[in-house]
Amino acid sequence: MLYVSSETAAGLFPDVLKSVVGDSPRWVTVACVVALLVAGVALYIRSLHTRLADSWDGAEPDAEQLRRGRKALMHRVHQNWTRPLAFRWNDAVRLEIGVRDFPSAVHDPWGGGEFTTSADAPLPAGTDLRSMFERHDQQLLVLGAPGAGKTVHLLELTAALLDEARSDADAPVPVFLLLTTWRGGPLDAWMVSELRHRYRTSADVTRTLLAQGKICFLLDGLDEVDPERQEECLSRINAFISADGYPHCSLVVSCRLTDYRLLSRRLTMNGAVTVQPLPVTAVHAFLHAAGSPVRGLCTAAATDPALARLLTTPLMLGVAVLAYSGVDESAVHSAGTLEERRGLVYDAFLTRMVTRDRTLRGTPKPPRFSVAQVESRLLLMAREMRKYQVTVIYPKDPLRLMMQAPPEVLEQLHSGSRLRLIFARFQVGYLRILTVVSPYRSLMTALLSLFRYTVLFPYLRKDFVHFACERGLLRRSGDGVAFLHKTFQDHLSQRADGLTPQERSALYRQAVTS
Repeated sequence: MLYVSSETAAGLFPDVLKSVVGDSPRWVTVACVVALLVAGVALYIRSLHTRLADSWDGAEPDAEQLRRGRKALMHRVHQNWTRPLAFRWNDAVRLEIGVRDFPSAVHDPWGGGEFTTSADAPLPAGTDLRSMFERHDQQLLVLGAPGAGKTVHLLELTAALLDEARSDADAPVPVFLLLTTWRGGPLDAWMVSELRHRYRTSADVTRTLLAQGKICFLLDGLDEVDPERQEECLSRINAFISADGYPHCSLVVSCRLTDYRLLSRRLTMNGAVTVQPLPVTAVHAFLHAAGSPVRGLCTAAATDPALARLLTTPLMLGVAVLAYSGVDESAVHSAGTLEERRGLVYDAFLTRMVTRDRTLRGTPKPPRFSVAQVESRLLLMAREMRKYQVTVIYPKDPLRLMMQAPPEVLEQLHSGSRLRLIFARFQVGYLRILTVVSPYRSLMTALLSLFRYTVLFPYLRKDFVHFACERGLLRRSGDGVAFLHKTFQDHLSQRADGLTPQERSALYRQAVTS
């Protein structure tokens, strides 16, 4: 590059460049910049590969390094997952959720191998996941229906284990990870990488704590792994459990029961539980006790058995209570399949959460965004996330959305806008270099490219993300954000897919200009 730059500055263009870009100084300059970017990327990839390869040299960190690393890890788990009220999005409904032991869901080398369709008898009232975790020697599979409360159970278990880790230096540190970010390969390598990027914990500290049994991994969402890789993921989890290097590692995995039944094999964990749906009688009792604000919903559920069954998960009961608070029975009645009914409840929930008054005193203030603005942004967001097969996005770094996507998905995304997103950061540096050569012209180009970059994902604006989280439509997920629930994301993405190209273009323009 020094040779090419010196030759260019002297007005002499190497023949190899002439044969590609001609004699134009402009194109030679562009070629030099592109070559510089390619060289920089190659060097960075090589440096990153070397650092990852050398991150574990077999030498254990000393006691002080482990103590500091353990303390920092506990702090980041608390900041990301277990801060007060961080995961209690369903405080509108606080009911005692029952669990059942489900021994046939895990592999039993002495059993008949039959996966029964029902769990054992319900456990005594008040039995929590913490006691079941200890009963099964700190290896547990948690199953349940969508919205049954699996993630909330795992987060409450994380909080309980974190309190124990703070008071006992020998207790394992709970680490909450999303299996949706696993894209293949050994599970321990993925765990080390996740702790390095999500929790900023060095590889040597992570591997030492793993070998000593000082980490408890809570892996949420086996059903959210790419369907073509779920069998491989299950095998990787089983290999990790039986690995000689981690004989004392505690592990909890959650999965939808319907998706788990479709797998050809079972996890070799010590035990399993299933989170039970709420009895219909408990739903009626709760709505009746809630009084006049939900009288319309209570009456509709009493006369519509299908609606009552829809509300037997804490998720949908909480969403319906918020969506239909203060409305009469006629506004609640709906028809259609279970999915169509759930979609109608979600649509009413979205409208109510945007428009409801959040002021405590004084004159009510209009919301920062209108229902149409929020709806357009969330529809675009859900559609893009479904396209990239992800459930979490990172507003501070949109490129991580691309990094989460499987390679085969990225190969299908060949439009210019997405390629521009991939190289957005390199474009900024490229435009800065060009500004030195032609300030006015390059400045306009830079502003245009940056504008395109910022409006590619208008829903990632900081003020909108904060508003949607405040209104309960999005939730914090570590250092990223996700939809209230995967079923909410699926409903909005299906709505977006049902629009015509002209309607989607109008939706995008509305999201960008508002």
